Amino acid sequence: MGRDKLPLQVGGETLIRRVTDALSRRCAEVIVAGPGADLPRHVRRVCDDRPGEGPLAGIEAGLSTARFPLVFVAAGDMPFLNTELVSHLLDALGRRDILATVPRHGGREHPLCAAYARGVLPHVRSALEDGVRAVREFVGRLERVSYLEEAELRRFGDPDLLLMNVNSPEDLRRARNLVGG
Repeated sequence: MGRDKLPLQVGGETLIRRVTDALSRRCAEVIVAGPGADLPRHVRRVCDDRPGEGPLAGIEAGLSTARFPLVFVAAGDMPFLNTELVSHLLDALGRRDILATVPRHGGREHPLCAAYARGVLPHVRSALEDGVRAVREFVGRLERVSYLEEAELRRFGDPDLLLMNVNSPEDLRRARNLVGG
C-alpha cells in the first residue's frame, strides 16, 4: 500500500478497529505490537524489541507480554475476521497438547490468523535468532501444530473473506465494496 494500512477505513471503521473488535468479543486482552494507528482504549500497545524484523518479531513482543496461556495472533489488516473463527481456533488449541492451531486455505497456511500457546515463545525467539523472519517458515518448523482445513474453515464463512488482508488498493476497494463503503 505504501503507507500505514491500519487507519484505512472499511465500512466506516478503521481496519485495526475491525480486527480489535472481533478479538475483544472473545479475548480478555488485546495487544498490538509496534507503532501505528490510534487504538481503542481497551487495547494495549507493546513495543517491538526487534523493529523492522517483521511480523514474527511482533509475535514475539505480544507473546512476551501476554497474560494468558492462549494467544490469538491476527494481522491488523483483516477486515472480515470474525469472533466465531477466533473462538474456534482458541478452543481447539486449548483442548490439545499443541503449540498452534492454524487455518489452511488455498494451498497455504495462514499463521497471521491463528491461535498459539504462549509456550511457543522460546521457539519464536530461537527462530528469530536463527534468522527466520517469515511466520510461515516458523510455523513450518514447529512440531505439534494443528491445522483447520478448508471444509471446517467454511463453517465460519467464506475463507477468502475471513483470511483476506488489505495489501493493495484493489484489496481495499474490494473490502469497501463488500460492506458498502
